Formats: sequence, structure tokens, C-alpha cells
Amino acid sequence: MSVFQYISANWDLIGPQIATHLEIVGECIVITSLIGLGLGIAAARSEPLSTFILAVTSTILTVPSFALFGLLSIWFGLANPPVIIGLVMYGLLPVTRNTRAGIKTVDPAVVESARGMGMNPWQVLRKVELPLAVPVVLGGIRQATVMIVAIATVGATVGVNDLGQTILAAIGRSTGTLDAVLAGILPVAAIGILADIVLAAIQRALSRGRVSVAAT
Repeated sequence: MSVFQYISANWDLIGPQIATHLEIVGECIVITSLIGLGLGIAAARSEPLSTFILAVTSTILTVPSFALFGLLSIWFGLANPPVIIGLVMYGLLPVTRNTRAGIKTVDPAVVESARGMGMNPWQVLRKVELPLAVPVVLGGIRQATVMIVAIATVGATVGVNDLGQTILAAIGRSTGTLDAVLAGILPVAAIGILADIVLAAIQRALSRGRVSVAAT
């Protein structure tokens, strides 16, 4: 039986898992983008704060996902809440880092011109800095999205009914087959690739005529 035949034969289980996976990823990307944008703006305004924020968000990535989800499940219970919180934490670094980089690379002369026109700091940020930094910010969101799509599978260990359940069920049984494992892996890969392609296209469209920086 091919992997596609396996998916078709088990669609009553895999279909809802795909829907849950997409739902969790969507929620996490929105939350991560909002928080990361705020942290990135704060980091761009203060070097000491930038060092602290980037150090904390970098350290979070060193924590194994299984351990983090397990710890969060103690406080927030099983299923979706601890996984969403954990995934948001994992996604903060690329969004925060790229937001900071995007704002820092805006031409100071452009910012000074905006101030000379009478704009206050909020107006400069909203009308000048953020619009020019959008392509770089999207680069961070792309990185966070791919990361979240993949790590979300670990949420199955704390009760989330996503594609990780299909993978766990296959590798946790003596009767597990390669088709069963791939039935979970391939949809995850497809979601990640499709999301990256869409965001990359948006990023390229917004980068035309603007200065773009690859933040690392």
C-alpha cells in the first residue's frame, strides 16, 4: 500500500489531524508575529534591552520541545494550550531578530526627513520604519512558520490531535510501517513548504524597490 493509499484509507483520522495542525500553526503564527514585532521594536530602540531580549529568545530554542511541552502541561493542562504557548516561545527569536534588523537598517536620513516633517516617534515608526522593514520582518515570520509547523508534531506527546499522532502511532507499535510514518511526515512537510512558498512570494513582492536585509 502506498502512502497516499494509506492516507486515503485512514482519512477519517488523518483529516481532522491536518485540520488541527493547521489551526494550531495559524494561531501560533499570529500570536508570535504580534509579540515578536513588539519585542523587535523594543530591541531596536535600546542596545542593552536588545541584548537581553535576544539572549532570552535564543535560550528558549535550546530547551527540548518535549521537555518544554511537558513542563507547560503541568501548568496549563494537556492538549492545545501548552503546545500553543510553547510554539509561540520557539517562534519569537526569528521574528524579533528580523524586526530589529529591519528597523535598524532603515536609512537614518529617511527617518530624519520624517521627523523634519513634524512626525512624532509613533508616526515615524508606523509610517516610515515598519513599512520599510516589512520584507525583512516577513523573512523572520517565514523562519518561524517552518519551525512551528515541524515542532507542532511533538505536541502529540501531550495530547494534541495533530499529525504528530499519526507519526507516534506508527513508530510506537511493532506493526508500524513506513507508509504509516510517511502519512504523518509528508503532510507536515507539504504544509511547511506551501507556507514558505506563499510567504516568500509576498516577501519578494514587498521587497521590490526597497532595501532588504537578510538577518542572521
